[in-house]
Amino acid sequence: MLPPLPLEQGDTQMSSQSTLVSIRLDADTLQGLDMLIGANGLSNRSDVIRLAIQQLLNGQAKLPGMKSVRIPLGRQMELQLASLYELFGVTHEQAASEGLQLYIDKKVEQLDLQDKLNDAVAKSIADTQPSKEYHE
Repeated sequence: MLPPLPLEQGDTQMSSQSTLVSIRLDADTLQGLDMLIGANGLSNRSDVIRLAIQQLLNGQAKLPGMKSVRIPLGRQMELQLASLYELFGVTHEQAASEGLQLYIDKKVEQLDLQDKLNDAVAKSIADTQPSKEYHE
């Protein structure tokens, strides 16, 4: 089953010219499309397919060699991101990118701390003089 597609205002608007395209879909995919009709202002299968194609095209990486990631958002996270956008103009993409960078920084910091601890233990062991009573 397809996940629900968020609809932004104007997402399913067609230009004045359009071309009819025919596609074959299996029964499960068709059922998934039909379940999305009526949600988020999607009134028919064509609207659902147009929105899905627009999201695919808009979700492509901006530069060659870049990757794109899709992140499912819960309702609470969606509301918080909407507030960030209203207050600071921070887009979903900017927030996700900054969050990933903070996560990477945190993990690298943890690795650095572990390396420092390992080095300190190794130095302590090397600096410790063996006791004669254990080496007779």
